[in-house]
Amino acid sequence: MKVAIIGATGNLGGAVAREAAARGHDITPLGSGNIDVTDPDSIKAAVTGHDAVVVSVKGSDRLVPRAAEALLEALPSAGVNRVIFLGGGGSLQSESGRPFVESPDFPAQYLETALDQSEALRIFRSSETPVEWSYASPPPVYLVPGDKTGAYLVEARDTPLANENGESRITIGDYASAIVDTLETGAFVRERFTAAATD
Repeated sequence: MKVAIIGATGNLGGAVAREAAARGHDITPLGSGNIDVTDPDSIKAAVTGHDAVVVSVKGSDRLVPRAAEALLEALPSAGVNRVIFLGGGGSLQSESGRPFVESPDFPAQYLETALDQSEALRIFRSSETPVEWSYASPPPVYLVPGDKTGAYLVEARDTPLANENGESRITIGDYASAIVDTLETGAFVRERFTAAATD
């Protein structure tokens, strides 16, 4: 599969790029130096000819929701029917039924990004696009450094997954693996999914 990875120079995008390449996929890493993710024309020029796009971006000035809008405009004309958008866990719902990002103790340093990621999810869900999108959410707090273990569970849902001890966490290696799994299986079309370690 030929996959463009927007944000491949970042932590998560880079992990996905490495995992996909290790599985034999043809990877095109894209960063701010060769694509403007808020410009549909720039996206089209960069991703035409690919089978799928994975997007991992963050930034100020509503960059994340603007990127979602630009992707949904650009991908059909680029002939790309598949996108996986790496969003945040803050939009997952707590036991109260409210998103974690609305909690008064949500970390202030992540608030702007989490709100932007929540807006991007709303954009995808309200779109009538023909693009087969998937929105990936890690656990709301514990996306931690670490290699792939293969011991993880993935589901389409709006609440966090947890192990038998009630812990919701996953390593970056396992999260990247779950993203590539989703690319390969074609799962979770027009759905948000989340992943967590099973032990």
